[in-house]
Amino acid sequence: MGYAVALGGKGGTGKTTVAGLLIRYMLNHGMKPLLAIDADSNSNLNDVLGVPLEETLSEAREEMKTRLRRMHRNSFPYQNGRHFGPDSD
Repeated sequence: MGYAVALGGKGGTGKTTVAGLLIRYMLNHGMKPLLAIDADSNSNLNDVLGVPLEETLSEAREEMKTRLRRMHRNSFPYQNGRHFGPDSD
């Protein structure tokens, strides 16, 4: 059985603490696999869980945008050194 849990609310209300406690509870009760995403701009869920932060959601998003731009550029022809495509001037 799958679960989806989202926490939201004002800053300083304990969302990260509750998320950390919930994650530990789920792991201790065999509710695996588990994917936790901290989309807060001041993300520190990794600190609460005691795990290293390898990449932020923002970094992953920017990498995806860069890859999509490269793919897009390679899909449209160049003419006289100028790129022509949907986003050209």
